Amino acid sequence: MSDTLTIRVYNVGFGDALLITVPDRDPATGETTTRRILIDVGNAPTVASAEGGSVDFFPPVIEDILAELDGKPLDLYIMTHEHLDHVQGLHYAARRIYPDDFQDRFEVNHVWMTASAADDYYDNHPEAEKQRLAYDAMLKRITRHLQRKGLAEEPGFMELLGINNPYSTKDGVSYLKTLNPDHTAYIHRESDLEGTHPFREAAFSIWAPEEDTADYFSLLLALDLDDGPAAATAATAADAATGTATDEDPYLPPSPPPGVDAGAFLNLVDARNRGLADNMLAIDKAANDSSIVFAMEWRGWRFLFTGDAEEKSWHKMHEHGVLQPVHFLKVSHHGSHNGTPEGEAFDAILPEEAPDDAERYAMTSTWEDTYSGIPHAATDERIASRCTLYSNLQEKDALYMELGFPG
Repeated sequence: MSDTLTIRVYNVGFGDALLITVPDRDPATGETTTRRILIDVGNAPTVASAEGGSVDFFPPVIEDILAELDGKPLDLYIMTHEHLDHVQGLHYAARRIYPDDFQDRFEVNHVWMTASAADDYYDNHPEAEKQRLAYDAMLKRITRHLQRKGLAEEPGFMELLGINNPYSTKDGVSYLKTLNPDHTAYIHRESDLEGTHPFREAAFSIWAPEEDTADYFSLLLALDLDDGPAAATAATAADAATGTATDEDPYLPPSPPPGVDAGAFLNLVDARNRGLADNMLAIDKAANDSSIVFAMEWRGWRFLFTGDAEEKSWHKMHEHGVLQPVHFLKVSHHGSHNGTPEGEAFDAILPEEAPDDAERYAMTSTWEDTYSGIPHAATDERIASRCTLYSNLQEKDALYMELGFPG
């Protein structure tokens, strides 16, 4: 039996799938058991796929996970948050790869899901429910507009719409709830973790999110859309209520950067001017900031797994004083500029001078040509100035990248 903890980051396109293998020594008996944690499994939708993601990635990833388990149950599955690029991989496996017996092949002992996924969550958090319903209504309106204008196929629009589609995501989340309903915990910072996992040596702490996600919703902008009389009336009423003007002053549209398609660029500019892009990003951020962020400590190493946490979540973690130096950072939100904190929060997890002599590492799970600005070079440079940074883009043709930490 290996005495090395390994973190395997799979190539799933733009998405997350991580398998952690932990030699877990029982302090009472001295016996070591190999335990495994699987985090997420999903990827962003693409125009070419009717299945909701780049599904060609999934069969070899699922096969490798099953081979690693070697007929034994998975000790802990963690769904970090409710986004398609994190949740639909196992559902796809159950429908398409092993439609008759996937859950016989893939048994799970314990499941963690973000608190907002619980069936009674919005009954107990009415302000979050109010915000969620407003976001869903806005997403429907934006989707109708983009489809009517023929813009849903533009790079960036399709991915944001698909990842945040509450109906396609709901199918994946609903399936994950069936993995082991009797041992599923809905996790937030104040959660008592006793009985939610089988680990004896490895210790866990939840750094985020809040139980009540209402604070993660931002105010939506009134839209200026030419969707017909009914929409115009609704927009006018909303603008009157918020005091937002919708009359557009004439202006000279900006020119696209060299090498960028002029039509696509002007579509994006128009979407920004009409409030589409800002509202889509606000909807995206709300789910990202509800990500489960947890630290695991094992034999002197501290590992931090961040989901897609963005600025608001990092601010709250810093505010609550939970941030500590880490030896391994799973880079949040696929390496975007808003997934890694700045200032004191960044120094708290990756101080300029390491507090011990151990090496520090970070890993980004990302993909090119999915979102503008991802991967983000300046963010990569900032992280690399504090530790050794790896990205699955360094070995795009490999099934996974793996880091080992000796015990």
